[in-house]
Amino acid sequence: MGNTIEGTTSKTNSSNNLSGSQGIVTNDTLGKDDFLKLLIAQMQNQDPLNPTDNKDSIAQLAQFSSLEQMNNIATSMDALNKSMTFFSQQSALTQGSAMIGKWASGVDTDGETVIEGTVEAVKWLDGDPKLQIRKEDGTVVDLEMGLITLVKEQTPETTI
Repeated sequence: MGNTIEGTTSKTNSSNNLSGSQGIVTNDTLGKDDFLKLLIAQMQNQDPLNPTDNKDSIAQLAQFSSLEQMNNIATSMDALNKSMTFFSQQSALTQGSAMIGKWASGVDTDGETVIEGTVEAVKWLDGDPKLQIRKEDGTVVDLEMGLITLVKEQTPETTI
């Protein structure tokens, strides 16, 4: 006997249907408890003269087990992705903080304007690490870390 258990259920608000207004339909994911309840109900209500084949029950349990493990893997991968993003951001901020007080040179996002000066701070802005650089004229500009082409210790010639 081949029975199929769908991954979602549909519920309607019966009181709204009785009054003639439109019913509310929601989709809820079936969980472990729902699956076990369906399996028990299926076993309790089966035809005693034509019982469910053990192979079908084992196949359903195996599918459920596989689905549960896939959900666990997806949850773990999501947590790993969040951790990796966090560590990537922290690494970029750490690298930027190592540049504070040093002389840096880079090209602005236009690809032509050269920015040179002393790195004063590092910050996370618009999803990217940026260095605050004080130029020789005293203005402070933000420059993406990926656009830095040279960083070196301050020497008398590079001190602003």
